[in-house]
Amino acid sequence: MTSRSKNAVRVYETEIEKSREESNWKKAVDLAQQLKARSPQHESLAHFLIGEGKLEAHLEEWPPTKENIERAQRELSEARGYLTLATDEAGKRAGVALDAHLLLGKLNYACGAYDDALKNYKLAELNTLTEKELPVRSLRIVAESYAIKGLCLEQNTVPGSTSRYKQAERESEMVS
Repeated sequence: MTSRSKNAVRVYETEIEKSREESNWKKAVDLAQQLKARSPQHESLAHFLIGEGKLEAHLEEWPPTKENIERAQRELSEARGYLTLATDEAGKRAGVALDAHLLLGKLNYACGAYDDALKNYKLAELNTLTEKELPVRSLRIVAESYAIKGLCLEQNTVPGSTSRYKQAERESEMVS
């Protein structure tokens, strides 16, 4: 890659990061699509960013409530596809697979698929994440993931249907 195209990629990455932090999802998606077209080696990153943008834009308009589950199931399939693409080996090498799993958990929660959301958090190894310096957007994704994991566990708990031991184990999982 020439130094000119490296600079162009850096400009895209900077603008995308700014758009993400400002929650300007339309602009982030547009820039990610341009990045993908201009720099094919950044395809996994672009897939992640497009999926993230489509998910977050949808959730801004249609919050993840029981009333919006059917709409989310219909309208988030494209976001799911992009985020799933970002979880492959290339996504792992690009460093976006973990965040893609976390956002797939959020997407599954919005679609009412609580068990699938928990599976994504398990794949992301949410409970074993180590402390390190992260961009603001990544910190927000991790914080939301813990909150959504607790909500999913709460949704999956049927009062009186399990032993006290299982209930205590589930409650322990909710707070960890």
